[in-house]
Amino acid sequence: MKLLYKLLLLVAVFQFFSCKKDTTTISYAEKEVISVKGMDDIYPINIGQKLNIDPQVTSNKDADFDYVWGIYETNVQGYTPVLDTIGHSKQLDYTIIQPAKDWFLVLKVTNKKTGFSDYFTSTVRIGTEYTRGWYVIKDENNMTDMDFFLTPQSITPTTKRENVYSLINGRKLDGNAVMLRFFTDYKAPIAGTTTYANTRSLFLMSEKDAAVVNLSTLKDIRNFNSMFYGVPAVKHPTMVGNDFLVYFMVNDGQLHSIIGQGPSTGIFGGRKINTTLDLPYYLSKYHIMFISSYFFDELSSSFYSATDRSLYLSTIKDNPATQLPANNNNKKLIYMGTKTTAPLAGFAIFQDKTDPASKILASVSPNVNSFRMTYETLSPTDKVYNGSNYALLFTDENMMYFSVGNEVWSRNLSNKFEQLQYTVPAGETITFIRHRKATGTGVEAAYAYNYVMIGTKSGGNYKIRMFTKTSGNLAADPVFTLEGKGSATDAVYVGPSITTNMINPSTY
Repeated sequence: MKLLYKLLLLVAVFQFFSCKKDTTTISYAEKEVISVKGMDDIYPINIGQKLNIDPQVTSNKDADFDYVWGIYETNVQGYTPVLDTIGHSKQLDYTIIQPAKDWFLVLKVTNKKTGFSDYFTSTVRIGTEYTRGWYVIKDENNMTDMDFFLTPQSITPTTKRENVYSLINGRKLDGNAVMLRFFTDYKAPIAGTTTYANTRSLFLMSEKDAAVVNLSTLKDIRNFNSMFYGVPAVKHPTMVGNDFLVYFMVNDGQLHSIIGQGPSTGIFGGRKINTTLDLPYYLSKYHIMFISSYFFDELSSSFYSATDRSLYLSTIKDNPATQLPANNNNKKLIYMGTKTTAPLAGFAIFQDKTDPASKILASVSPNVNSFRMTYETLSPTDKVYNGSNYALLFTDENMMYFSVGNEVWSRNLSNKFEQLQYTVPAGETITFIRHRKATGTGVEAAYAYNYVMIGTKSGGNYKIRMFTKTSGNLAADPVFTLEGKGSATDAVYVGPSITTNMINPSTY
C-alpha cells in the first residue's frame, strides 16, 4: 500500500508541474459544434403528402456541409429496422409513402473541411384519415359493421363515416356486435417480404365472426378463417385482449394465444388444454388481465391462468385469507372487470348455482399461487343486485356503474353507497356502459379524455353519450354524443400517439 501511495503521489506531482510549465505554450483547440434550427420535434403528416424542411445549419468552424436525410421505423420487434435514405441536399422535399405510424427522421450533417459529423432527429407521425378518431362497432339485422367519427382538431368529433368496415372490405361480419380492441403491435406481414412488423390494428368481433384490420387503411389483415393455425369448427368469439406478453382470444369458450412480444406471425395457436388431463372447460368472456391473465371456467366454476409459453391452462392456489375458493366454488360469474394494475385487482359479481337468489360482490386479487377473494352478500334491495351493463372505473374512484332499466346507477365499493347518476330518455334501451380514458405522458393535450360512455338504442338507431365525472359523479350532460344507425356495443378512440397501454386494459 505504501509503494502504491508513493507512485500515485509521484504521478500527481509530475502532472501538476508539467501543466504549470506548459501553461504559456499549450492552447486547446475549440471543439466543433454544428447547430441546426428549423427542425420541429414532431411532423404530423398523412400518406401522400410532402414533407418539406429547410433547416438553418451553422458551425463554429469554417465549413462546407454535406447532407444526408434518412427515415427509419420505430416500434419494431423481431427484426432490425433499416434506415432509408430520402435526401442529399439541405432542403428536404419528400413525398410520404411509409405506412401510418411514428417514424424517426434523421439528418446527418458533415463538415467536409474538417470531417466532423453530427446527427439531428425528429419524429414523423404518419397518418391517414382513419388513424385519428372514434370507432363504434354496431349491428343491424344481425350483421356487424363499424362507424368512424373524425376528430381533426380535438377529441370531440366533427364528421362521421358510416359502415367503414364494409365500405373498405366489401362485407360485414355475421352476427351481432361484441367488442372492439385496439393494438399497437399486432404482427402483420410486410408486402413482398417474409417479415412481420408491428402494425397499428383494430380487432372487430361479432358473435359469429372476427377480423383484424390495418388502422391505416381499414383493410383486413386477417379474417376469422385466417387468424388461427387450425380454424375452430365453431365461430363464436367472445373476447380478445392482451397482457404484457400475450394476445388472447376466447372462442366458443376455448382459449387461444399469440406471442405478443418478439417474433410472431399474428396467428393464434390451437386451443389451450385444461391441465394435462384435458378436462372439459368453457371460459367466460369476463377476465382480469394486465401483467398476467386470469379466466373463469363456467363449467367447473374455477379460475385459471394462462401464458403463451404453455399449452395448458394453469390451476390456481388459494391465499389462506380468501373467503371464496378459486376452484369449484359453485358460482356463476355475472360480471368481472379489471380495477387496478398495480397491484392487479378487480371486482366480480357471482350468483350461486344452487341458490340463484344468492348473489355476492367480490373483490378479486388474482395470483397463481395466492388467489384471494373477499366478498359481501348482496341484498335484493341493493340496486346492484338487479343491475346489468356493469362497468368499473379503471384506476379512478372506487366505483362501479350499472344500469337498472333506463337508469344508470353507481355503487361506491368502499362504503356501499348507491346513487342514481343518469336516466336515459323514454324509449331508449341501455346497451352498454364503459369507462374509457387516455391521459398523462404521451397523450396530446387536445386528445386527452376520461369518459364514462353510456350506449343506448332506440328503434334502429344508437347513441353513445360521453360523460365526464367529478368524484365519481357524472356531469349533468354529456360532453358530446355519437349517433348512428343500428345497435352499438363498444366504442374506442385511436390517435397517432395512442398506444395499447395508454388506454384501459382489455376489460368489459
